[in-house]
Amino acid sequence: MSPLSSANADLPEIRTWSDFAVWLSLIHQGTGMNFTDLEEVEASRRRPGDRELRRVAVSDALSGRRPIRKVLLERLLEAWPIRDEVRARVREVWRRLDAEPGVGPENAVRCREASPRALGIHASIRAGESASELPAYVVRDFDDELRGHIAKGVDEGCFVLMVGGSSTGKTRSLYEAILAVVPDWWLLHPADTRDVIRACDVPTEKTVLWLDELQNFLGADPPLTRAVLEGMLKAGMIVVGTLWSEEYLPRTAIRRPAGVDKYMHDRQLLSNAIVIDVHATLSERERETAGALAATDSRIREALETGGNAGLPQTLAGAPALVQWWQHAPNPYARAVMTAAADARRLGVGSPLPEALLRDAIEGYLGHSDRATPPESWLGEALPHATTRLKGGVTALAPFARRAGALDGYMIADFLAQHIRRVKRTSCPPASLWNALLRHVTNPDDLRRLAVSAQSRMRYRYAEAALRRLPERNDLATLDLAGLLTRQDRIDEAIDVLARRMAVSPAPTLRDRHAELWELKRRADDLRPRIPVQPSAATALDELLNDAGRTARLRERADTGDALAAEQLVDLLVDRGHLDELRDRAARGHRYAAEQLADLLAMHGRAAELKLRAEAGDEDAMRRYNKLVSDIPSGDQDDAAARQANALRARVDAGDDDAARELTELLFDLGAVDALLAEVNAGTPGAIDRYLALLTVREETDRETLHLLRVFGINPDGTDAEDLS
Repeated sequence: MSPLSSANADLPEIRTWSDFAVWLSLIHQGTGMNFTDLEEVEASRRRPGDRELRRVAVSDALSGRRPIRKVLLERLLEAWPIRDEVRARVREVWRRLDAEPGVGPENAVRCREASPRALGIHASIRAGESASELPAYVVRDFDDELRGHIAKGVDEGCFVLMVGGSSTGKTRSLYEAILAVVPDWWLLHPADTRDVIRACDVPTEKTVLWLDELQNFLGADPPLTRAVLEGMLKAGMIVVGTLWSEEYLPRTAIRRPAGVDKYMHDRQLLSNAIVIDVHATLSERERETAGALAATDSRIREALETGGNAGLPQTLAGAPALVQWWQHAPNPYARAVMTAAADARRLGVGSPLPEALLRDAIEGYLGHSDRATPPESWLGEALPHATTRLKGGVTALAPFARRAGALDGYMIADFLAQHIRRVKRTSCPPASLWNALLRHVTNPDDLRRLAVSAQSRMRYRYAEAALRRLPERNDLATLDLAGLLTRQDRIDEAIDVLARRMAVSPAPTLRDRHAELWELKRRADDLRPRIPVQPSAATALDELLNDAGRTARLRERADTGDALAAEQLVDLLVDRGHLDELRDRAARGHRYAAEQLADLLAMHGRAAELKLRAEAGDEDAMRRYNKLVSDIPSGDQDDAAARQANALRARVDAGDDDAARELTELLFDLGAVDALLAEVNAGTPGAIDRYLALLTVREETDRETLHLLRVFGINPDGTDAEDLS
């Protein structure tokens, strides 16, 4: 009989957790209890505050699918009718196994041996004779809560996420918590989601998964999903991460029924997180702690004395000095290279930027006279300043190398990237940067984010270029590229893109879209011959290509008496600013169309048309006209609207998608074309639709120009892109 075949197993024979699980399973079988019996007994003994013992947790533990934590073991030992000496032997074996170091995941290190800088902790300023890598740690008000969650995760796994601005101390606090609670656990710092998924495939006991800058793993290829995360938590791993507030807020906002829910999977994953908010400024108690430490730590003392309005963590990271270094660059080339690096981060590129990329990108940031010098000299002028170590060793651009002696490129300091992002939020980067990124970036996740940034800014030619480098890897990119080509009446190309991807990945979504495009092509080919003799056919073709026939289907249902479809059609026409069809439907007696038309006319100050409609007996137009002429705009009203817009912009800067919707609606209502274009340049959600709708409403807009703008988008300098198909 195997030593594991009874409760009297020899302790040395149980060498692994798998052996231990087999042994416990045999003990359980020997009790004669099934899982239902176990649940009933355990429930009768459960103490207040104890979590329910779930059948799946017991099953996983006894089958070896998850580590057996002490809390679970004790509850099983209490519930089983076994002798005290057997319980003692089980506890002895568990303690021995728990004390053994075990084998960690590939490329993992012990938490106590991990390099703080490698984990993402910013370099600190240096002052006086300070020699240690890090300044003394200022205990934060949330530390007890943070460490409590991690301690609880020792027994059942956990996902803890630090959320706040750049250089606010998120990563340092997380590092100190891990070091304090689980110093002997393994720490795995993955480079990308492929590393994460590999770790999930072979989960290892006593492992911390370190996901600093979590946004780099969200929306990646392959994606980091809730299923992957839950697999790790189930295995008892502690997952920790950091995320900027402007990255967290839009991903967790309540989904609205209309529109594409681009953050659905991110929101599902983040719903598992225990969130710790990290503020840039210290509380009174934290400042007292810092003041006491300043007596023995010269870096903290200098940061408190010179920080001004910046928070202590930001000052320790050299943030104010970095901003001044950018603002007061000694030559235009140095400022240009720092700005280009920040803009690359703003567009979603998180990999190191090679010198060749920076050299190609600089031109668009220079004035005419600055470009007169030879381009090969630009980096020579720029990099000495941009890579200078400021007081404390911080740099605006830091060299990055994965292997000794092999420079991969340069990384911009997080705080400086965030500062420039806010300063230049509504300024679209120049063509030189877009082209340089498309020429040199190879990381598929960077390319994916670059394509999204281009699409959200109506820079469709760059979106196409980025997406064309992704279809061999990514179904979603293939669908996006096919959609872009379809809207530009390049259906044959779209069908070909899908067919080539389907040869590699015959996913149902690809097959369905491929079939839909063949049907759309048939309908488009039916419309084309009618365009010379039937102008409405051109509009019908544009609609068909833009929304795959959604408007046409609503129109057909509305015209056959479907009241719900009629209202949905009117809402769609209002959203797109299609006054002509609203007028037509109102003339045919559709009351809701008349109401919405009157609202839209009043919103944009069309008093003359409202008056004509009112004189013709339109009661809705009469009410809107009377209100319009009685509400004389005042300076106070203008000031109030400006204050509201500025408040919304501040919320948009923080990543609030609801504020983005409110802001674009407000600017549409105000008829602020230039302000809406600025939001398009910023990539603000909803800005493209409101901008195009406002142009559609405006009588002075040239219809052909509007069509080209809708289909081909904008150049980086703000001019309309041309048809390059």
